[in-house]
Amino acid sequence: MRPSEQDRILEVGPGLGFVTRRLVGAERQVWAVEVDPLLVRWLSDGPLASHAGFHLVHDDILEADFGRLLPAGKVKVVANLPYSVAAPVLLRLFEEGGRFSLLVVMLQKEVARRLTAAPGTPSYGALSVWSRLYGRVTERVPVAPEAFTPRPKVDSTLLRIELLDPPALPAEELPVLRTVVRAGFGQRRKMLGNALAGLFGNTAEAIFESAAVDSRRRAETLDLYEFGRLARAFRDAREAGR
Repeated sequence: MRPSEQDRILEVGPGLGFVTRRLVGAERQVWAVEVDPLLVRWLSDGPLASHAGFHLVHDDILEADFGRLLPAGKVKVVANLPYSVAAPVLLRLFEEGGRFSLLVVMLQKEVARRLTAAPGTPSYGALSVWSRLYGRVTERVPVAPEAFTPRPKVDSTLLRIELLDPPALPAEELPVLRTVVRAGFGQRRKMLGNALAGLFGNTAEAIFESAAVDSRRRAETLDLYEFGRLARAFRDAREAGR
């Protein structure tokens, strides 16, 4: 990402501010969200604190109130996400996609592989579906351990993700879609007819027929739009039964 002076940027986990110093500009505004109190104190006492475009926020990105924190209009996101929190943070940013136009994220290679995996591959899962629902990966750059100090024991990948506005499926379908995707991948080794039996109940046969999805398939073989058809058929069946 080559930021312009007009950009507003949300940085997730600024750490010691090495990247932050490159992000702030004469007019560019950067909101840096850091959860570690020691790092917050370090940044508060450092040279960045006097920069007019630097806004330090002591908060957990999973709980931050973006409506209060950020200005109106689109914001770009820069983040270096540890493996343990990468999936929930990405999902939070995806679901708030109306606020963001672009994500530039450093991830452990395995997480990046899950995010970009195609249906039918071993890494394909719920995170892959969310990635296609909310965005489009336009750049993928491998990063070796030697690029970091201290050197980690894992390889990393830098992803550039352009967020879709609106998402690839209608907003009113997303709550049911999340339910269906989570249930399907919750028992990913089972055929969908078994994995979704508890969710679909006695309407399962009609739902699969309406969605034109074979119940003998597994969740890891369905693309976003097939999951969308299943979710729509499930929603219609529920509404018809009321």
